[in-house]
Amino acid sequence: MTQGVTQAAAQAAAHHVPPGPVHRPQTPSSHARTHSGRRPAGPYLQRRGRMYYFRKRFPQVLAKNGGKPFLCLSLRTPLLSEAMSRAARLLAVLELEEISIMTDPIKQAMSGQKITALLTEATRQELGRILFKQDQGAPLSDDAIDARIERLDQECTDLKRRARRNDYSAVTAPLRAAASAAGIELPEEIPQELGRQAVALFRELKEIEAKSLDGHDARSEAKSMVSTFTSKPVDEFVSSRSVLLSDSWQQALNLYPSKHMKGNIDAIAKLALEFFGDVPVTSISETDQKRFFAWMARLPKKHGKAHGENRFTVAARRKGEPIKERKIVKKNDEIAAADLEDEIVTEEIRAREDISDLEKRALLAEKLKPRLTMTTIRRNRDGLNRMFRGAADLGCKDIPKALSYKQVELAIAAAAPDDPLYMRVTQPKIRMPWTEERIAQFLTCPIYTGCASPRARWRPGDMIIRDAFYWVPLLVLTLGSRIEEILLLKRKSLRLRNHVHCLALGAGCDVSGKTEDAERIVPVPQTLLDLGFVDWIRALDEDHGPLLFPEIARRTATGNVTEVFSKSLRIILSHLDLADFDEDFYAMRKTLSSILKRAKVDDGQRQALAGHKNGSILNLHYTAHHTQDLKAAVDKADFKIAIGYCAEHGHPVIKSCGLAPAESFAVDVVLSDDGEAEVIRVSQTGKEASLFEFSRRKAPGDDGRSPRDALLTAAKEFRKIVGDHPLRLPRSPLKRAAVEYFHALG
Repeated sequence: MTQGVTQAAAQAAAHHVPPGPVHRPQTPSSHARTHSGRRPAGPYLQRRGRMYYFRKRFPQVLAKNGGKPFLCLSLRTPLLSEAMSRAARLLAVLELEEISIMTDPIKQAMSGQKITALLTEATRQELGRILFKQDQGAPLSDDAIDARIERLDQECTDLKRRARRNDYSAVTAPLRAAASAAGIELPEEIPQELGRQAVALFRELKEIEAKSLDGHDARSEAKSMVSTFTSKPVDEFVSSRSVLLSDSWQQALNLYPSKHMKGNIDAIAKLALEFFGDVPVTSISETDQKRFFAWMARLPKKHGKAHGENRFTVAARRKGEPIKERKIVKKNDEIAAADLEDEIVTEEIRAREDISDLEKRALLAEKLKPRLTMTTIRRNRDGLNRMFRGAADLGCKDIPKALSYKQVELAIAAAAPDDPLYMRVTQPKIRMPWTEERIAQFLTCPIYTGCASPRARWRPGDMIIRDAFYWVPLLVLTLGSRIEEILLLKRKSLRLRNHVHCLALGAGCDVSGKTEDAERIVPVPQTLLDLGFVDWIRALDEDHGPLLFPEIARRTATGNVTEVFSKSLRIILSHLDLADFDEDFYAMRKTLSSILKRAKVDDGQRQALAGHKNGSILNLHYTAHHTQDLKAAVDKADFKIAIGYCAEHGHPVIKSCGLAPAESFAVDVVLSDDGEAEVIRVSQTGKEASLFEFSRRKAPGDDGRSPRDALLTAAKEFRKIVGDHPLRLPRSPLKRAAVEYFHALG
């Protein structure tokens, strides 16, 4: 499913469209054209008279500061090709300047957290110098000490007088040294809010130094000052350093050592370091976090994938062989590239006059670049909170408080420009059980009925190859087990218990199940027994190795068998026209649970089969003593498969599947401004001829029926034609809702 929500990203302004009659096509497939019959010139381009102009919306922050929402410049050319070339070059320069302005510390006030972190580091450095001179400095004469104390008093007076004129040049050098040590960018001109606090701090430090010269202990004199920054003793405060993001990252990994947590913490830590830099944790303000999450929400969903590293380069690195240089892509570059693609698509759709704004939004939801889902952003928020806990565990005082989920959502929404077509498109994974039609299509595909070759399993042929791509989908579908559990099965995982052939899942110290409940004994379904699964295992020779599916383990250099198998199977499913974002291979696991629930198999048995804990009883104990009951339960999943022995192949094969005898119909729809279906078209899958077509744009017939009566009549005809056939509805939630409403009227 594709979801569109408000998002902060740079988008172009709306095209100016001259007023005139709107001509709408009669079918959803008609092409968009401008009022003049020509396609729009392109994003950011606007023609005035003979000349082309560049027009772009400013980001919200710049628009507020500059007082103008748009930038409009003449490109000084009547030629479209030249105008597009100049616009592209101008856009590249503008994007760099916008990033520079938005991130320039001179243009932004320093937060209180950054000021505190900077003053903490300055205090640490100055106190260190004072204590060193007190403890290890050369002895001075009374005259030299008196002169030094007098100079310190004069410097305090001078600092106070300069501060009256907002002159902070006397504290600039130590502040820059502290900023360098703390990893904080300091503006060229010291901000007033920092300068005044720094003057007060250095006057107090000079007083402490003067008392130290006069015979007092600097440690005792500095206790009160140090207590405002930390609870540590003075010596420990001076010898330590600020807790940086990299420190909190490592400590968070120590506090949360599980493999699952490591991935989450590593992901957010890399993003935080790229956005903030390796700064003290205490310098991160609430405003900084809001900017961070608004920036994060603009990241493409597949960010970080273009690193140029695959299993072959990983294997080469392990062997010490030469490899190509890894491609490093910055997150800002990925965001800019995705934003540019979205801007082009948005402006093309914005220029269309033949469809409503609601239809435009529905089209944008399908074509815009998917960004991080809110689920991922919330998970990253939790990871950032763990890093803050790591900083606290290292003794950091006044650590930031992570934003709440609500604050994160509001920050993302507040950063969005005011544009009726503006969307942040995401693709949350909502895994749905496979439909009966798709299951039937899969179980009768060339994988099971005969394929051309091991490399072309989607093409019909005479070969049935019983390996991982044959057995693993069947095991996941009929057992509802995790894919990794199936891929890591050993030959000795086959057991006979209570006269029932079983598989030991999650068994052994080398298997990384999600929890100890993953270890269990499950019966082999009758469908697999009829297909000869047990006989296949018995027939494996010694060269096959200990794993049931060693060919998958050999394909991965990282040990992630699930990823490499799923990627290969996804290619096969795409060729079979069975690839689906929500009904993916992982969703097969849900399919069995849904089927067993309809067959009234109780929750305890379904959870035991899936590897979920049932009350306080471990699955290992439950499944080991209820194999016959579980066998009866799992066999209630009737996939209506006809199996027969094939002499040509020498083993049983799938002859047919009776799950979905009805053919599916594809439904296309165009939305009107009121959110209802304006055009509906039904066709058989893979055929262009329409079985049904209705358009509210057409005038009522000669029989004098009202538009409402015509709508109800069409809805009844629609319902009669589609009958019990499975429907392939549009992916857009708005369009699906419109079709369902129309269907309900029939």
